[in-house]
Amino acid sequence: MSRAESLANAATYLSEAVTALGGAARTLDRSGLPGTAAQVHGMHDQAEDLHTQVSLAATTAHRAERPEFYDESGRWVGRHGKGQS
Repeated sequence: MSRAESLANAATYLSEAVTALGGAARTLDRSGLPGTAAQVHGMHDQAEDLHTQVSLAATTAHRAERPEFYDESGRWVGRHGKGQS
């Protein structure tokens, strides 16, 4: 597995964690446990920040590993590569 693939997998897991932590925080709020909910909200925010960082790293790694999928400005051009339709 390439570095880009590994980072993309990690980003997927972190995305799932962000969703789960958000749900847990809302449930704890509704259950009347504001202190615990605040802790989980903090974990959610940290996981969200980490997800953003890992997603950006995955994109950067993919561009480095597969430059033919991107144009000169770094935008995705697809699997057909530069200059092809």
